[in-house]
Amino acid sequence: MPEHDNTPDLDDIFTAYTSGGPLAVPSGAAAAQHVARRRRTTRLVAAGVLAVAVLAAAPALASTWTDQDPPIPPAETPTPTSPAPSGAPSASPTPSASPSTPPPDGQIGKTELGNAALELPAWPEYLKKHCPAGRVQFSDGGAQLAPNSELQVKIDDVVHADLDRDGAKETAALIGCHGIEMGEARVLAFDRTATGVIETLGLVTGQTGDIAGMRGIRAKGTVVEVEVVDAAGDGIVDGFAQSQWRAYSWSGKGFVQSGGPTAFPLNPRVTDLSISGDDVRLVGDGADTASGMLRLTVSNQGPQRATDPYLTVSLPAGVTVTDVPAKCTASDTRNGTRHQCWLPALAVGDNSLIELPLSATQSSLEAGQPNEWNASIVWGYTGTESGDWRGWPYPEPDGAKDDNSATGRLVLAP
Repeated sequence: MPEHDNTPDLDDIFTAYTSGGPLAVPSGAAAAQHVARRRRTTRLVAAGVLAVAVLAAAPALASTWTDQDPPIPPAETPTPTSPAPSGAPSASPTPSASPSTPPPDGQIGKTELGNAALELPAWPEYLKKHCPAGRVQFSDGGAQLAPNSELQVKIDDVVHADLDRDGAKETAALIGCHGIEMGEARVLAFDRTATGVIETLGLVTGQTGDIAGMRGIRAKGTVVEVEVVDAAGDGIVDGFAQSQWRAYSWSGKGFVQSGGPTAFPLNPRVTDLSISGDDVRLVGDGADTASGMLRLTVSNQGPQRATDPYLTVSLPAGVTVTDVPAKCTASDTRNGTRHQCWLPALAVGDNSLIELPLSATQSSLEAGQPNEWNASIVWGYTGTESGDWRGWPYPEPDGAKDDNSATGRLVLAP
């Protein structure tokens, strides 16, 4: 756009429209750099001139842009050459001069984009040695830093919208660099120069703040909507991750969040469960057997109600549970038996007492067997052990896993 363009800057428009403070740049966005809007020029945007400005996390956005162009607030200094009638609706931004030629068509298909040379911003520090950045040549939708690199950059999806509101559509692409154990996704916007060369318009959003992953993108009007999640990666239980659609718009200098939630609530599947128990005293009954009671206490320290606590108790060979509780199953192991039980829902701050009557042969206890019981408690275990990644428990809060298991002795009374 020409330097003498009078078009108001959309950053100022959005700030006045929402009556909020200045846009704050969240952690992780400092690496993005300024990219000037360049409609009706033939200059190719150089490497690394990306810009992004994301709204600071808040309970909810004050409002979102619902029109094709946001309303224009009153100017700080009146402009005598173009006064607006009092109460008149704001006009859409228009260029100061009519273009001699229409803006380039920025609609780029997934196949074409996946075989082009693209400018990619730098990846986070832990991925810089694995994921290519700068001018990257794609082939068949992917690119690698080295032929033997485990991680690969792939273009997962593309959508088209008139992002910079010049009358021609641009392209937004969901791009990820992933391997077996690590990776990240981001959304980038692309356009064409007047000569048809593909250039990077800017970074729409990356995995910053509470965004742990991205599932998809879609175009709506002049914005890009991104489905983000608060948990991602191997080992995440089905149904655990929360997802949100967040909208991003071009401000004239970079992309800002313009719609949808700005933060995730506490995940309702994360709570702190604990288990404890004492040594079991086994008393002989006159024959070659002894009996006792294993008492376990399961506690929920919050912050969520645990709907499906799952208890596992392992006993050595020669020790059995004489009265198996409801919703418990028993199975043989290499060293004895294992009992797995679904427990009733446990509210925050509540405790549950589990009593398991035990019987053991005195000869097995006297023969130097590992006379210990082991128990663990988790939430959300599906009972699946086939390695399909769906049988893992829901995670505990950070630093809260140390009390999820307990061990005690089986002591034969004299």
